[in-house]
Amino acid sequence: MEDRDTLECLLLDLSPDDNLDALFKPLENFRTSEMLLGREKARPGRKERHPSWLRLYAIKLDKGMYLITGGAIKLTFHMDEREHTRRELQKLEKVRAFLMEQQVFDADSFLEDRQV
Repeated sequence: MEDRDTLECLLLDLSPDDNLDALFKPLENFRTSEMLLGREKARPGRKERHPSWLRLYAIKLDKGMYLITGGAIKLTFHMDEREHTRRELQKLEKVRAFLMEQQVFDADSFLEDRQV
């Protein structure tokens, strides 16, 4: 519950000048470079007892611009080990595929008027 409160406060206290890139990190811990419509995760900061299990998942549209797709409590090392985190991974992929299909690759293409 503390982690939830911490994450909620982080999100509610955001201002337009805040750097979301400091909150969201690549979903894949080993990824070292940017990727088009990257899959990202956010979690509250470390506690004394352990890293937080609470996660938000998002697609990175551009520097500081994220499209949140969902969230979960992650207790396993890999997302595909549990059904609820596997569903979050599938949602990330569906949203990413939809954005690519609609030719949305960055903030400009996301914000332009579309006939969908």
